[in-house]
Amino acid sequence: MGSKKSIILIVVCCVFINILSAFMIVMCFLPIFELKGEKEIYLNINSSYTDAGVLAKFQGKNIADEVEIQNNVDVTKPGRYEIVYKLKKGLTNKSLTRKVIVQDLEKPTIELEGETDIYLAKCEEYQEAGYKAYDNVDGDLTAKVVVTNQDDKIIYEVSDTAQNKFTIERNIIHEDKVAPEITLNEGDTISIIQNSKFVDPGYKAIDNCDVDYTKDVVVTGSVDTSKLGSYKLTYTVKDESGNEAQKERVVKVIKKLKGVIYLTFDDGPGGYTDDILAILAQNNIKATFFVTNQFPKYQGMIKKEDEAGHTVAVHTYSHSWNVYNSVDAYLNDFNKINNIIYEQTGHYAKYFRFPGGSSNTVSKKHSVGIMTKLASLMTEKGYTYFDWNVDSGDTHKNNTPTYIINNIKKYVNGNGNYIILMHDIKKNTLSALPSVINYLKGRGYTFRAIDENTPVKHFKIAN
Repeated sequence: MGSKKSIILIVVCCVFINILSAFMIVMCFLPIFELKGEKEIYLNINSSYTDAGVLAKFQGKNIADEVEIQNNVDVTKPGRYEIVYKLKKGLTNKSLTRKVIVQDLEKPTIELEGETDIYLAKCEEYQEAGYKAYDNVDGDLTAKVVVTNQDDKIIYEVSDTAQNKFTIERNIIHEDKVAPEITLNEGDTISIIQNSKFVDPGYKAIDNCDVDYTKDVVVTGSVDTSKLGSYKLTYTVKDESGNEAQKERVVKVIKKLKGVIYLTFDDGPGGYTDDILAILAQNNIKATFFVTNQFPKYQGMIKKEDEAGHTVAVHTYSHSWNVYNSVDAYLNDFNKINNIIYEQTGHYAKYFRFPGGSSNTVSKKHSVGIMTKLASLMTEKGYTYFDWNVDSGDTHKNNTPTYIINNIKKYVNGNGNYIILMHDIKKNTLSALPSVINYLKGRGYTFRAIDENTPVKHFKIAN
């Protein structure tokens, strides 16, 4: 009985050894084949992808180059993709799979224009400075930004097609940090005649909430009109938040100049003529209007100019260069506007100004020598033409009121007679006129309208 058990045990051991030997033999002919990296990968759209590959060895040797790879991953399109690795080696025919999920994982962005911290006074409401929103897939999302206004912040939020959300805030700080604005009547430099009485032309101080702080302005400095020179006045004001503004004015005490100013206005009457007449009346100034018929509905202003004591003179009926086509063309145009002057005033004008001035060269394109002929002919007929010696610049491209004022200050600078060219159809001329008058009055000039005693100013005729 004992020997029988021993035989069975020996047989079992032999079988086990044979099976183990067979397994070891089989394993020698099986390769090692595994994925490197993760089996499932989430990838942001349009990003680069480098596959981790596989581990493939057979009998200790690297056989990765024998692996067949099927890769259809498209990083430009959202979707679920598979990379399949296949290996045939020895007794093995095996495949491995890696999943690649391409998604839009990137949030859009919002760029705020202007400051992120906004200081506002109590009276102010925030005016949106602007923003732009962009997404790496959807592109411009500015139109889809949702703006929420709260008391202390403004929230900007946007989502892209993949529901990636981005939020940014702008802080609203209720604190007035803006000083009032001081405006000096007649500008920051004025002139007065020696030994005259100095009266400050005035000022205003208004803050960003339209509160008038003029009465709180403190003026320091003094002007001694008995002595020639420049004197500085300083204007200072604070608002209730403690914001301080300061402005300086230079007062020049000068000798009285001996000169006459002839303000002349071309191209009207027009929409601003009536207001210009009002300013001249307030200052008791007479001027000269070289009129046209560009704007027939304002013909009645010609009568008003004459009744106010101003000189009404001829400029042109049509305000067209075609008046220089011939002598007859010019005379026809001249007589048509002079007839209107007669209808409005009861008398014909005897003074006139050539369109473009007597030195214009545009007339050459219409008729060579026409200006020489017309100047001689009109003089023979008893008419007198006037050019100018100061151009206000009110027809120039940068004809701001400040430009006009500074231009006149530049060229009216001594004793003598100044015929100033202006245009009563220009809004900035209207705006600049009070300061021009105040400046010239401060220099001691006398104002007159053109008459028979006016020194004639002629340019050199170029045609």
